[in-house]
Amino acid sequence: MTQRQTTRSRVMRRVGAAIAATIAVSTVASTGSHAASTSAIKRGGEIKVGIFDTFPGYCMANNPANSSLMATRTMFETLVEKTKGNDFVGVLATDWSSSTDLKTWTFNLRQGVKFHDGTDFNAAAVKTQLDYSRGGAFAAGYPSQAANLLYTLGTSISFDANILSVSAPSTYQVVITLDRAQNDFPGTLYASGRGFMRAPAQVTNKNTCSTNPIGTGPFKFVSGVVPGNDLVVAKNENYWRKDPNTGAQLPYLDKITFTNVKEGSQRAAAVRKGSLDAGMFTSGSEGTFIKDLRQRKSKVNEYRSPAEYYPSIWLNQTKVGSPFANKDARLAVSKCIDRKNFVKVRAKGETIEADSLVGPTNIMYTKTGFAKFNVAAAKAHVEAYKTATGATSLTFSFPTDTSTASIANGKFLQTQWAKCGITANLVTEETAAIISKSFNSSATGGAQMGYDSLALLLFEGTDVAFNLPFIVTDTFKNNPIKAYFAKLGTLLNLNHHTDTAVDTLLYDGEAAQSKVAASAKYKAALAYLQTNGFMTAVQRQYYTLFTTKKLGGIGKLQIEKGKTQRVVTNWGIDWTGVYKK
Repeated sequence: MTQRQTTRSRVMRRVGAAIAATIAVSTVASTGSHAASTSAIKRGGEIKVGIFDTFPGYCMANNPANSSLMATRTMFETLVEKTKGNDFVGVLATDWSSSTDLKTWTFNLRQGVKFHDGTDFNAAAVKTQLDYSRGGAFAAGYPSQAANLLYTLGTSISFDANILSVSAPSTYQVVITLDRAQNDFPGTLYASGRGFMRAPAQVTNKNTCSTNPIGTGPFKFVSGVVPGNDLVVAKNENYWRKDPNTGAQLPYLDKITFTNVKEGSQRAAAVRKGSLDAGMFTSGSEGTFIKDLRQRKSKVNEYRSPAEYYPSIWLNQTKVGSPFANKDARLAVSKCIDRKNFVKVRAKGETIEADSLVGPTNIMYTKTGFAKFNVAAAKAHVEAYKTATGATSLTFSFPTDTSTASIANGKFLQTQWAKCGITANLVTEETAAIISKSFNSSATGGAQMGYDSLALLLFEGTDVAFNLPFIVTDTFKNNPIKAYFAKLGTLLNLNHHTDTAVDTLLYDGEAAQSKVAASAKYKAALAYLQTNGFMTAVQRQYYTLFTTKKLGGIGKLQIEKGKTQRVVTNWGIDWTGVYKK
């Protein structure tokens, strides 16, 4: 028992450290029906791309954020991919099906695909990846191999907590058994583009898993220090994929260098001058530079995502000293945010004022219970909080990154809250430190969040699969693997609420046999969160990529005939079909 408790403590510390190095605090595509004719495409060439995130590594515990995920995805591929219509299409999987009870999912895999080290992509490789990422390998090796498997532990254990087992009944077929019914399981495997298929040689090597990426993607790893600011990738000469319309072998480019340029002003200037061929930007904090580049249509092209990214203000209900166990405290803070003015002043009008925790294209979307800006009502909630608790003030901590934009955003909110008699103590720290304290673990193994509140972009998209793990009380239900990871199932729930009514509604939605029935449950869950003030939101935002006129093919390549993936997402674009003109 002592050994298990000690190991569990190490597990939690390891997960907290891994997340600290990876997640970023917070961000009308131009498309065509298919790729350009091969005669218009110039093969070869090297380009440079400016991004605003750093590279944490490439193992299971390393979750590259936003623009660094874009770069990482040049080397790795997922089983499924989201299309412009927000359905899923196969990439490394060709097709899939579920049992009638939605608890058993069978995936047939693409044949003839090789990893960068020359080994076969097959069912055994997929099983190895999933067993290591979901914590199955750690559980199977516990306690004799626990120390050697700590490198495998990360947020994917909590995220994949519904997986009971993975089997490979044949060379190119994988069967995944779930704990509870889930109608949107392909979304879990996609994981907002993070469901990488790594080669077994990478996954099983604790010494090089983070530094030696081995995928099936169109580009191979050349260089890049981990953690670091740069990544260089080169063409995979043995890439399996061809353009489904022209038959052209992919990819077209020879080499891409991705470079972290933290300040948006410098990134924008480099794109204007042509020293960067492309640069990624977020409307959440870089509206000024986006507007400037947009005026330069003779020099640059813009490719933009929908405003389907929803930064939240998470209100910690269990931290000692936090006021947010009290509903009136939560509602006071939520109602004292002038969202319209924030969008105008801080986002330069490039975001959309939030009227729900998600946007109208999301299946959960409802305005019911969402706290609107109302200073008088906020002040009344402050007084009710003080009366109920005996506190003399409503005071809480709120971190911001060290960047100029983040500090200014924090001060805007701080000033707004002060008008309602609320004191927000800003804590200015580097993002890595903020995340370390947010996805933290205590000495007793309980998942904690080190701040009273936190602004963080986690919610996104049109569906639920990626968002659900952050708002249920515990991502584990009856899965026996939970016994090996203490309270790791609560790690992603930054509100640290304990109301299982949320779980019931969300899990019933995922078990529903129709989209209409699922939506009704999801909307009820979101209304419940909003009515009880568990969390709030300020704005909806988009991501955009600007390129010089030298690049072509962006958003044109189809995965299969008639199916084009989303052009721009929070992780940027797909570089497989991009070429120099």
